Formats: sequence, structure tokens, C-alpha cells
Amino acid sequence: MTEKLTAIPLAKPPFGVLKTHSADKYAAVYINGKYYGHNDEFDNFAQGLLLPPGDYEVRIEPLNGTPVVKKVTVVADKTVVVE
Repeated sequence: MTEKLTAIPLAKPPFGVLKTHSADKYAAVYINGKYYGHNDEFDNFAQGLLLPPGDYEVRIEPLNGTPVVKKVTVVADKTVVVE
């Protein structure tokens, strides 16, 4: 069996940065209903998720506890923090 991979186009700037903070570093992070990773991947000075400017719904679901759901607006060259 063979499969041919095709490159997808690179995203073009401008971007904003989304960071998350939660006591549970393994809390799942969803953006507009799509899983993006664990809180630990987006919560320190060197990490964040680059997103095009726009409105997003961010959900942080800890292993134990109540999920946090917030609507945020990402602005080019700015950082938004969801806690």
C-alpha cells in the first residue's frame, strides 16, 4: 500500500497568542470545540498557541473539577490569557 502526502499551505501572519492557566497541567484545551492539547503546552512564558485574529470559544477541562468556558477575542501581536 502506498500513500502520497501533499503539503498544506502555511498559515500567514498576523497572529495573536493564546495562553491558558489551570491548576491541572493535564487539563484538556479545546478551541471552538476542537481539541488542541493539554494546558501544560500553553501555560508558560515560552509557550502559547498562535491563532489568526478573531473570536474563539476556549474550554479548559481539568481531569477533576468544573470546566472553564470563555469567549475571547484574539488580536494580532497581542497575548490573551484564559484562566
